[in-house]
Amino acid sequence: MVTRGLQRSNGVASYVMNYYRALHGPEMRFDFLVIDDVGSPYYKEIAGNGDNVFLLPSYIKHPLKFFSLILNIFKKSHYDVVHCNVVNSGVPVLAAAAAFNVPIRILHSHAAQNGDVWWKQLRNKPFSALALHFANKYIACSHKAGDGLFGKRKYRIIPNAINISRFRYSEVARNKIRGIENCGDKIVVMTVGRITTQKNPYFIVDIIRELANSKVDFRFWWFGDDELNGDVQRYAEKQGVSQYISFKGSVGNVNEYYSAADVFVLPSLYEGLPVSGVEAQTAGLPVLFSDQITRETSMSVLTDFLPIDDANLWAEKILLDRHYDRSNYIRSVVSDSFDIRCCSKQMIKEYSISM
Repeated sequence: MVTRGLQRSNGVASYVMNYYRALHGPEMRFDFLVIDDVGSPYYKEIAGNGDNVFLLPSYIKHPLKFFSLILNIFKKSHYDVVHCNVVNSGVPVLAAAAAFNVPIRILHSHAAQNGDVWWKQLRNKPFSALALHFANKYIACSHKAGDGLFGKRKYRIIPNAINISRFRYSEVARNKIRGIENCGDKIVVMTVGRITTQKNPYFIVDIIRELANSKVDFRFWWFGDDELNGDVQRYAEKQGVSQYISFKGSVGNVNEYYSAADVFVLPSLYEGLPVSGVEAQTAGLPVLFSDQITRETSMSVLTDFLPIDDANLWAEKILLDRHYDRSNYIRSVVSDSFDIRCCSKQMIKEYSISM
């Protein structure tokens, strides 16, 4: 399993760990090749299962060390499947897998585009072409993610599934977390995801500013951390809304926070199919998505897709959705198509040629 970081707030990492937990067993063992390691609470869990985690440096900063480690890994191990969840950094891994005759080489698309801005997309095109060449199976989390990377090539859609039971709405968890956070009757809005350009974090601050202007009593929980964290916090200070925001970083009980919040927002510039959106809907949260996100993300009547050029519209919608009665949440609203127990069977089929 090839991935770039295994942080809790990383949607791809959540996907990887969800499938790993569902599939791991005596007949299916996993090694993890983690590129650009920044540490992870999951390493202990993986090692405890008797599986390996190989930490790879940036191939741009340390190309010789990167390639040397990959070659040594493939020389010592005989893999049936290489499942690559990154495009650019995955090229040398897929190339090595092809050179060592690994029978199943999967390239998995998790995003609708390969790059935040146009020049990165242009830069990344040769990497995408090479990754497509060395892989021999293609998987995507949504049609938008698949079409964006694979074009007219045949690919299989396997959703970003979750452990449904873990994220179901809990009144106990709601009361517990709101007590800890001293929320009282305040409106609580939340988001989950890396603080990067893709997630449109400055626009989130603009939404918070509009909420503050409406004079309602609210709090905003922000889960995630990444390259723009400091810049976004400074922007929030400049907008005069820092007092409303609680930057939570990465936590192990985000499922309880979904139950405790009132509205979830994700105004991303692009997504494949966001795991956090699946989790939020499972918890019965009203969810506001960017209109740039695929409608395949919507699994219930609790979702709206809004343009990302009007922060006031988002604030108005938040104030409307806050009145939703979670006790009336229909537990069957999230279909089996996002249940890890069902989706893991699809993944086994993709691995099965060599099993």
